[in-house]
Amino acid sequence: MSSEPVLRCFPLGGVGEFGKNMMIYAVDDDAVIVDCGMGFPEPGQHGVDVVVPDISALDELGLHIHALLLTHGHEDHIGGLPHLLPKLKLPVYGTEVTLALVRGKLAESRYKGDLRALPENGDQVRVGPFKVEGVPVTHSIMDAVSIAIHTSLGIIIHTGDFKLDPAPIDGRVTAIHRFSQLGDQGVILLASDSTNATRAGSGPSERVVGPALRQTVSQCTGKVVVTTFASNMFRIQQIIDAAVACGRRVAVAGRSLERNMEITRQLKRLNVPAGTLVDIKQCADVPDRELLIIATGSQGESRAALARLAYDRFKGVRLGEGDLVIFSSSNIPGNERVIAGLYNHIYRRGARVKHARQAPLHVSGHAQAHELKMMMQLTRPKFFYPVHGEYTNLIEHRDLALATGIPFDHTIIAENGQCVEVERERIGLGPTFHAGAVFVDGDIRDEIDGIVLRDRRVLAEDGMISATVLLSQHEGKLLDLPELVARGVLHEDVSDEVLANAAAALQRFIEQLDEELLADIDALKEEVRLFLRRWCRKQIGRRPMVLPVVLAV
Repeated sequence: MSSEPVLRCFPLGGVGEFGKNMMIYAVDDDAVIVDCGMGFPEPGQHGVDVVVPDISALDELGLHIHALLLTHGHEDHIGGLPHLLPKLKLPVYGTEVTLALVRGKLAESRYKGDLRALPENGDQVRVGPFKVEGVPVTHSIMDAVSIAIHTSLGIIIHTGDFKLDPAPIDGRVTAIHRFSQLGDQGVILLASDSTNATRAGSGPSERVVGPALRQTVSQCTGKVVVTTFASNMFRIQQIIDAAVACGRRVAVAGRSLERNMEITRQLKRLNVPAGTLVDIKQCADVPDRELLIIATGSQGESRAALARLAYDRFKGVRLGEGDLVIFSSSNIPGNERVIAGLYNHIYRRGARVKHARQAPLHVSGHAQAHELKMMMQLTRPKFFYPVHGEYTNLIEHRDLALATGIPFDHTIIAENGQCVEVERERIGLGPTFHAGAVFVDGDIRDEIDGIVLRDRRVLAEDGMISATVLLSQHEGKLLDLPELVARGVLHEDVSDEVLANAAAALQRFIEQLDEELLADIDALKEEVRLFLRRWCRKQIGRRPMVLPVVLAV
């Protein structure tokens, strides 16, 4: 008699945190991956451009992974692909716009990938022993889907990011009827987006933004700059519509925005009337009252178009009196201080700011409490697993599940690195596994380990001292006073005196070492390093990085 199958969930990212979403679903040893996202560095992660999930645990889990399934094209769901797909070497399933965005990202890393269409009309595609389909949902990006995985235990629904918008811009509504049908067939597990679990009620429709944009743009006598997320083509469409209604031409500032607009225009999913667009390099020829610029950088990114405009460093375009900057976006948690600084620089240019706390210029793409409960009521899952969000969001989302009648012991809280095991009649925690992060530095996509990151933190916080020691190779004696050079350690006025004292102390220390140690260059370098670290800690209260150089001549 064969044993019952077991469903195991392995969250590699995005559970207990925002960003770098990546989940593995395995029935026995057959598995699929859902999403492959990236995150952004935290303060103290110096020189790190992006953070992607650490997939080293795959070597130990011993799974036969058949494919990678994508819910939508936001960076926190596809941004890890250029870095991780060449290692995974899996076919990738996604919807039209999602795959077009992925194709553009992979082209930058010169990796083609095996990209395949994910059906979203109730049809299913066979992936290993599973049947898989996309279920249309509304979100702040085109062609988002939930993933339904048909297994021998029942259906797994991984919602991805979603909301229940009754009147989406493109008319593509969340497939409520299909979710209900899947519920009738038997959903063993619902893994649902927890981002807005702490917000009561339902979120407003994307359509409320259009009238607010038109009214705000119409009241401006100068040029208008609108910043939003570069992937939200529904918002871009409404910005373009507002510009046309107010008799303005549109310029685009930001490469990611240009690329995404070009992709969706080629797919005939973005409508830009002829003669509306003007090259950003030629917009000086357009009168301010007839110009609207869509710019990247709503989160205050230092190299993005909006920051360069705010700092008066954007070639050919200057903000001034009468101009208006509209933030059609929300603040990602942790970015508030940077964005507030951006506001100050915009005001210094003489322009003004309008944001979503003053008018309905932005709506969230994530379901709020009422919508999350409705998803549970439609799918009627046997077991419930909140994902996508920090620990607070997960707990609040589970409370919503309990309010809809799902028993407590049919729910689970498990963060990155904690396996979830599901059988026909129980859900529980399995063994832990390694689910860290890989830090990616620069366009060449070098991985940075924790030691490099620690060194960068030391350099940033306490600076560096290099110490050059000249020895007589034959006599094993100092030939001269050690030469010390400091960077980022001391105030300029006292630097020379302090370094002279440190050099004299180092000389006395070396002179009392025995000849055997002086003959061992590597051992002497370590003694010099430790002495200067101790000296700096005692004398100046700092712990700089010490780079010792010992030359025997």
